[in-house]
Amino acid sequence: MKNILTALLLLGVLLNASAQSKRKIEANKKSSEIGYSMKHPLHEWTASAKDGKCIIVFNDDTQKVEVVAVVVAVRSFDSENSNRDSHALEVLEALKFPNITFSANNITDNGSSLQIKGNLVFHGVTKPVEVTAKKSISGKKLLVEGAFDINMTDYNVVPPGLMGLKTEELIKLNFKFNFDI
Repeated sequence: MKNILTALLLLGVLLNASAQSKRKIEANKKSSEIGYSMKHPLHEWTASAKDGKCIIVFNDDTQKVEVVAVVVAVRSFDSENSNRDSHALEVLEALKFPNITFSANNITDNGSSLQIKGNLVFHGVTKPVEVTAKKSISGKKLLVEGAFDINMTDYNVVPPGLMGLKTEELIKLNFKFNFDI
């Protein structure tokens, strides 16, 4: 909860100090998504969440993204296998660490791409991450999408196992956020 408040406070401070050409815009939940994929020696799977909340500060004059804050509940990921999802909630200690957050105000916007440097809070551990995202504007629609990898052991998560075999430590994260600008 503290990390969510920190991310929202960062947005509030930046919005209060910004010119009128800068606006806070929330991603459309119906057409936005956060997902992950993982590998086990016996199978691979993906899961996605549509309940995530992504807010950006967008500069109308420059058409650039200046700040981003994302929060998604661990319980909102669906792999279409309820046993796997229940086990993930146990491994990730979702009662103790219910949310994953990302916030950044160090963004280089090159028109069609974003270089985003921020902090990812996962399983109670905060780590700096750098993400490259694709950005496209069509009419009054902004699409930001990308992917990046994390190692779960960097966030004090023990790789889950099945039949005595552990999953790979790598989690591949992906995102697609649609905004009405």
